[in-house]
Amino acid sequence: MENYNKGGRPKTENKRKIGKTIWFTESENKILMTLLSEGEYQSCNDMIRDIVINKKYQIISLDSDSRIQKNILIEQTRRIGNNFNQLIKHFNQKKLDSFSKEEILALKTTLNNIKIIYEQIEKTTRG
Repeated sequence: MENYNKGGRPKTENKRKIGKTIWFTESENKILMTLLSEGEYQSCNDMIRDIVINKKYQIISLDSDSRIQKNILIEQTRRIGNNFNQLIKHFNQKKLDSFSKEEILALKTTLNNIKIIYEQIEKTTRG
């Protein structure tokens, strides 16, 4: 009988087959767990592998005040985007026939500038 693939999880070419055991003291484990919670890693294995093999580790810590300020800024940015969409909808409903060519050009320029600024703010806050 032939051995054929029934589907399921794809085979990885570079499968991790070798394991190492490391023993920590209570204080070392506390430090390790603190590093894990402050970092952006999903597991302790990923963090240790990144530190040992890639020789990199980055802690991005934000105090609660700056985290609150960032959330407020994100919320305000979303409101700006919502207001921007409402403004565009209003202009589309009113039709551009009621504006002169100079006013239409000024509106387009202003709207493009607003859009660029909004995209920069959104990119920075997501950063």
